[in-house]
Amino acid sequence: MKNNQEKIIKRKKEEGITLIALVITIVILIILATVSINVVLGEGGLIQRAQEGKDLTEQAQEEEQAQLDSLLSKIESVLPFEPQPTPEPEQGETELADEDKTNGVIEIKWLSGTSDKVSTEPNAPLIKENLPEGTTMELVRYTGEGTTERERWVAGTEYSYLPGTGPSDNRSSKWANARVTIDGIDSYFVWIPRYAYRIIYFDSNDSKIAYQNGTLTEEEAKAQGKIKGYSDSRGIVDAEGKKIANVESTTKTMVSKDYFMVHPAFTADVTYGGGFGNNNGSSDNGISGLWIGKYETARSDTNGSTQGSATTLKVQPGQTSFRIITIGDMYTYARAYSPTDLKSHMLKNSEWGAVAYLTESTYGRNGTEIAQNTNSSYLTGGGTGTAYVDSNKLQSSTGNEYGIYDLRGGSYEYVAGYYNGSSSLSNGSSFAINGGPSNEYSTAYNSSGSSSANLYYKYGDATYETSGWHSDRASFVSSYGPFFLRGGSYDNVASNAGVFYFSNYDGSADSGGSFRLALVV
Repeated sequence: MKNNQEKIIKRKKEEGITLIALVITIVILIILATVSINVVLGEGGLIQRAQEGKDLTEQAQEEEQAQLDSLLSKIESVLPFEPQPTPEPEQGETELADEDKTNGVIEIKWLSGTSDKVSTEPNAPLIKENLPEGTTMELVRYTGEGTTERERWVAGTEYSYLPGTGPSDNRSSKWANARVTIDGIDSYFVWIPRYAYRIIYFDSNDSKIAYQNGTLTEEEAKAQGKIKGYSDSRGIVDAEGKKIANVESTTKTMVSKDYFMVHPAFTADVTYGGGFGNNNGSSDNGISGLWIGKYETARSDTNGSTQGSATTLKVQPGQTSFRIITIGDMYTYARAYSPTDLKSHMLKNSEWGAVAYLTESTYGRNGTEIAQNTNSSYLTGGGTGTAYVDSNKLQSSTGNEYGIYDLRGGSYEYVAGYYNGSSSLSNGSSFAINGGPSNEYSTAYNSSGSSSANLYYKYGDATYETSGWHSDRASFVSSYGPFFLRGGSYDNVASNAGVFYFSNYDGSADSGGSFRLALVV
């Protein structure tokens, strides 16, 4: 009996311990559950942290995408796409009359190196080193101090190709200048960097000004019928991009999605006035820029208004320009200046066009016509000594001392462009040949007569594309006047001389005709 009681007591004790353990376990589970719930669902819990992590991840992804989009946008602004041939424009029956081209805006995009890649900055000026003994070339900047040009222009770098705003005259650009010295004679040149361009033709001056002011976009102008047409990589086309009937419209390589094209002066295509290889000696894309004579050319022994007799050359202010020689002799003397190292030559029509378009663009005078050199002694820079900076800065392509002078007035200037169907080419026999082709130093035009200028102009040469701008004379080469004249003379009426002036002559030695040097390094 006693044993049975002990067994019952023992079993009750075991049952009691089990119940206590169960209670304790439940309490612990409750505590753990509470903790777990707080960890998962509570303030700062796993779910909240997971949601915050998700939000942060999405935010980071959005920021990363925004940064990537910004970077791609910047890259696209510099390298928008691989240059490619422009699609052939649709055939159109419309005609863009000369008066429809009067209210034009020339737009410029800089190109990198010798490529067709758009750049935010112009190519830096190239200087040729290791020149033959007696020849040097250096960048110069203007100080205005001293009594000689060499003292006023000292060795150094100072240039800035700054765009103007609105339709106002821009005088803030400082184009790069260089001094070339040959056998102790200094000459001054201005750098024209490689660029692409297009022209937009508006229906009126008011529309043109509104576009320049930014109050009228290109899309709005097209929708409202205020754009008459374009000159771009498609050729000369109407507002819808259709080819104009009876106009030479050979397509060119476009360098950006809005149909900009490389100016021919910088290309390797001799047909349109290019032809120079790049500075490494090849001829794939052309050149990175041109050095243009700052003034009309003078004989090296000229002293002010007294013209010397030397056939060697200089480019300086305050000197009567080299005149009364045939265009053929001009060509020969220009080539002899520095024929190999600097590829010196007489300015071609395409190179005149490159200067004229840059002058007209926002990086030049921004549509403002330059002042005329009216000096009756044909003095470069419009007068003796420092007249070019004292009173004649507005005769410059930049409105200051860093630009190119004598582009309007002074002497009218022959350029190495001619009608190759003429039988009257003897005055230019050093380069002009009946039936002859274009080459890197001269450009042959295949037909003549003002009525056919639309068919035989060269894009970028500042003839048909800009015919009549600023009321400048526009007279194409002809059989009896097979050589081009540019700029007009000091005694032309003001509206009949300018950077878009072109006329024709027989190439004879004339008292009013001069020329300009160009260099390629």
